Amino acid sequence: MKNPFNPLRGWHVLLMLVAFFGVTIGVNVTFITLALGSHPGEEIPRSYLQGLSYNDVLEQRQDQAENGWTARSNTIGDRFLLAISDADGAPVTGLALEGSLRHPTQTEQDCDLGFHESRPGVYEAQMVCLSQGIWRARIVNTGDVAFEAEAPVCVRDDLAPCQS
Repeated sequence: MKNPFNPLRGWHVLLMLVAFFGVTIGVNVTFITLALGSHPGEEIPRSYLQGLSYNDVLEQRQDQAENGWTARSNTIGDRFLLAISDADGAPVTGLALEGSLRHPTQTEQDCDLGFHESRPGVYEAQMVCLSQGIWRARIVNTGDVAFEAEAPVCVRDDLAPCQS
């Protein structure tokens, strides 16, 4: 049987180079498409612009530290509870809290929390969009006094503790 590449000619080498780089580029495009489809790589939209105003964030945190407020969180079923107290341990009432639950790896599962004050100093929100796992809750006061808090949220079907 006669070998089609004997003798090796210029157009054979050209075909081999085109085939090699075609396969390489095709595999790279496939992997890049799959990677960007699974996680875009940016957890916070417009992170560069937020970085430019980081000094304002530090000032707000300093104001919050001067208030001496502390927050404790808990989950009961599908309810997220946040108890806020001042430096003397008295409940802080009348806040307008907004929040969000963030999935650690799949940002498309993130959802908003709508808080209402169920008891003096205790704010409650329904967690309607959760699947099992460990989430991060971020809560911000939209009123005049600067306050923000972050807390881990564990969601399980059974009563066993989550492992972090």
